[in-house]
Amino acid sequence: MGLTIYYGMKTKADADSARGLVERMYERIAKLPWDELTEVYEVDPPDGKYAFEKEEADRFKPGTEYLPRKRADGEEELVEVPSLHVIYFVARVRGAESARFGLASHPPVVVHRANAIERAADGSVTTHIGAGEAVEVPTRLRGWYTWGDFCKTQYAANPKLGGEKNFLRAHLTLFRAVDICKRLGLKTRIRDDAKYCKHGSVAKLLESLRWHNELLAGFVGSLSDVLGKSEGAMVAPIKDRPDFEHLEARGVAKMKKRGKAKRKK
Repeated sequence: MGLTIYYGMKTKADADSARGLVERMYERIAKLPWDELTEVYEVDPPDGKYAFEKEEADRFKPGTEYLPRKRADGEEELVEVPSLHVIYFVARVRGAESARFGLASHPPVVVHRANAIERAADGSVTTHIGAGEAVEVPTRLRGWYTWGDFCKTQYAANPKLGGEKNFLRAHLTLFRAVDICKRLGLKTRIRDDAKYCKHGSVAKLLESLRWHNELLAGFVGSLSDVLGKSEGAMVAPIKDRPDFEHLEARGVAKMKKRGKAKRKK
């Protein structure tokens, strides 16, 4: 929950050319104003040779792709495609989530466990994730190295961390990083909840940030009132802002206004 950037890139490459691309990517992206930047990591090289810092694969291996699949019944679901060879690094601006950049190869075919969809007589639908039949799904990723990820930048706007100026550094730096990848010859994509990717206006970006802050604070505050101090009470970064109560009041007012407008319709 929160204002987020979604981005990705891909290129036709073998292991060596993918390594070279990530190395050039790192050299250029490292010059941007991050607060933290890791070294380049490599996981499961197909030739067994590590050109970068070796990282052991685990259940959270980065580089997984999620491809849409249209079912026979017309419904759409996502197919998880695990990564094979991975080269990546991590960059971060304080307050924002870590942004990962890199490239990964993937298998040409995966066995996917489809969702089981249960339709009741009253028209209600219940989806059981991964409870259906096993099907082979072509990934169309043979010969490609790809990357897809997301980064929540909203919480970089906490006044304790530098406020809106720090948020702009986080949000716009990530856009600059993806542009660097594009100029290196990769096919890139990027979108964000503020639609900055379309309008390119800093004023509109900040307007969207303020709207997100107020609505999120209002939602979190209202839900926290319901949960109280009991076990499982809501923990959210937005509550760490010194102006949280002010944002909450404005957010609750907006939610009430929207509720009244919906009831009139």
